[in-house]
Amino acid sequence: MKAPFRRVAIQLAWRLLWGGICLSAAACNLQGRAADSAQNEPTNTPAGPPTIRIESPNEGAEYVIGEEILVSVLAADSIGVNSVQLYVDDQIVRTVSSESLQGDLTLQAILNYVPQRADIGVVSLHAVAYRGPVVSEPDEITVVVRESHSQVIATPVRQSNVPFIPNDGVCRALVNVNLNFRTGPGTRFQIITVLGSGTLAPITGRNSAHSWWRLDVDNRVGWVSGDFTSEYGDCSRAPVVAG
Repeated sequence: MKAPFRRVAIQLAWRLLWGGICLSAAACNLQGRAADSAQNEPTNTPAGPPTIRIESPNEGAEYVIGEEILVSVLAADSIGVNSVQLYVDDQIVRTVSSESLQGDLTLQAILNYVPQRADIGVVSLHAVAYRGPVVSEPDEITVVVRESHSQVIATPVRQSNVPFIPNDGVCRALVNVNLNFRTGPGTRFQIITVLGSGTLAPITGRNSAHSWWRLDVDNRVGWVSGDFTSEYGDCSRAPVVAG
């Protein structure tokens, strides 16, 4: 090979080698930037466990055996609260779940408990909230259970965030959590509105499976799932009606 051609071949080989080095470096830089970008993408990481607060009753409130205690709680979570539980002296007495499978960012709920003779004296109530298996720190109060009304020392204080439930035998439903009020007995039916936790309304009918209640709320008739309510009065005569 003549000298001029040899020099051209050597120069071409060097150019090809240098181009390959540059391409490799560029690829490395792109991979590095992609990794950095992936690290900066927003994530769905929860901001700690859920929180919960007992809003009523007040600390030291007094009750009588057989007198229902309505415990109002407010739970919150950055992803969604799925359920709340009420404990009495470390025993679970009530669980209330969100109607949404994803949970609620804030879940207002009413949990009910009826003290028995074994509960006479100072009783510890504590509530916890769950996001799936992740549990909140408990919020705790104490109440006093008396044997009779004549032993009650403190004047009862009516709580504004829990309803008064008449003892008149009328069949009623108490809504435990914010609940969809629908045109028929099933999730396929249209939502009329959302009933707030603590709504108390007469039950005017039920489906044949006893799983949905027809309610009369502010002169509007609709249906709610019985999984998220507590029933009061004589509901044995609630008629089966078509949705």
